[in-house]
Amino acid sequence: MTNKKFIDEVFKKANELKLEDFEIFFVSSESSSLKVFKGAVDSYSDNQNGGISFRTKVGDKMGYSYTESLELEDITPLIENAISNGKIIESDDLIEIYGEQSTYTPVKSYSNAIENIDVQDRINFLIEAEKIAFSLDSRVKNVNYCLFGMGTSECIIKNSKGLDLSQKSNSAYVYLAVVVEENGIIKNDSAYIVSKDFKDFDATKLAKEAVSKAISKLNSIDATSHSGKVIINNEAFSDLLEAMSGIFSAENVQKGISKLKNKLNTQISSEIITLVDDPHLEDGYNSSSFDSEGVPTKCKTIIENGILQTYLHNTKTATKDGIKSTGNASKNGYKGTLGISPFNFYIKNGTLTESELYNKLKNGVLITNFSGLHSGLNSISGDFSLAAEGFLIENGQISKPLNQITLSGNFFTLLEDIEEIGSDLKFNLSGVGSPAVLVKNLNISA
Repeated sequence: MTNKKFIDEVFKKANELKLEDFEIFFVSSESSSLKVFKGAVDSYSDNQNGGISFRTKVGDKMGYSYTESLELEDITPLIENAISNGKIIESDDLIEIYGEQSTYTPVKSYSNAIENIDVQDRINFLIEAEKIAFSLDSRVKNVNYCLFGMGTSECIIKNSKGLDLSQKSNSAYVYLAVVVEENGIIKNDSAYIVSKDFKDFDATKLAKEAVSKAISKLNSIDATSHSGKVIINNEAFSDLLEAMSGIFSAENVQKGISKLKNKLNTQISSEIITLVDDPHLEDGYNSSSFDSEGVPTKCKTIIENGILQTYLHNTKTATKDGIKSTGNASKNGYKGTLGISPFNFYIKNGTLTESELYNKLKNGVLITNFSGLHSGLNSISGDFSLAAEGFLIENGQISKPLNQITLSGNFFTLLEDIEEIGSDLKFNLSGVGSPAVLVKNLNISA
């Protein structure tokens, strides 16, 4: 049975049972991963996953159920299980099925060109990228990851209030990681490209970035423990922002586990910071016309010139606050419960080039990578003590790579202490982006 036919049959059965408020949520995904090692295909995987969840109002509660099997005999148990689950729900949260008459902004989230990339073309690209990486420098000893990944997803929402939405998305990425060695010292680094157009995948550019980043770490020196100005580059700050993104969730605010409670319309960061969530960003990794409840998405400014403008809401949290949802409901697959997450979440560019930012710092440290973000960072208090990699900046120039250091501070204080912003916005693989930032004071220990 086709997905659409099954959805229509579930809808028909729910109407026959005279259920007043119900929703059918379908999601499917296909992904493939191709890896090359030493000029030959090392591994290839092709995965498919999908299913349907059903939820319905039972009194003033909401019952849920789901199934992976899309056969006629699965329809009645799917609905009956949702009704049974709704009867035993103890939560007092008021949850509604969304059904307002709304206008949806179209987004270009699917590319036929990406879907039709031939397997052999992917193999040839990876073999070329690996070969170029080895040819760039004799100190390249290994290419331990040379990967081409592709993914396609489809989401359909149909409910008793008239919603009948669907969207298909896809993207592809390449990832290259190299190991370099000199005088017995081993370093590694990586590069990646994400796009919906195969023409954007440049094997030479990919290899050069990974190799140059790894080579630049050789001949490192020990840092001295001190407090002072620090530049955090775009990749590192994107990862830090992603790890702290939950503080903007209205659900966490209402539960009292975000320090941003009661901070709306107050200054929470440097006035040069503007933080945006844009679900309609052209070529954005996570662009979408609607969220996981069918609410239309919209571009919203979370922080504007340092002032907190809004939290991110789904319909449940919005109802609690007496406002409308911001269209940020999320579901981790058809089995997942409703949560909140951003789409394309980023700090807007400043005006300074990389060299201008270094000149502003004059003497200090450049951080290029964090590790242990989920163990060395307390997302509630904002305190962090993170292993990091980086470089010494002297007289406005990159001087020497540093042996592993520890950077410590508090994220909320860090936001307030940002003095300058670069013009090199870059998104990580999760769709969170930032330019490089110059922070007034952080603690560095060897």
